[in-house]
Amino acid sequence: MPIPMRIIPNDHGVLNLPAYAILDNMLNVPERDYRTFEEMCSFFPKDEPSTVRNALTELKDEKYVIIIHGNTYAVNKLRIPNMKLR
Repeated sequence: MPIPMRIIPNDHGVLNLPAYAILDNMLNVPERDYRTFEEMCSFFPKDEPSTVRNALTELKDEKYVIIIHGNTYAVNKLRIPNMKLR
């Protein structure tokens, strides 16, 4: 069985580990490309809500995600062409 392709951000070292984990999850699990803060916390139950909030803020500041409808975060699809498939 072939290994599924993954979208990998090219700029390693820019994001901290929690932000990278959230981005990887949002990019590679199609039903999670947009979620609320609360839903993100449920996907990462071992992390404090402040860790998830800080990671989402970092992703927003680096323009990997955008905010839609107040507290819902979505992948910035304009950034995907600059990433690589592995």
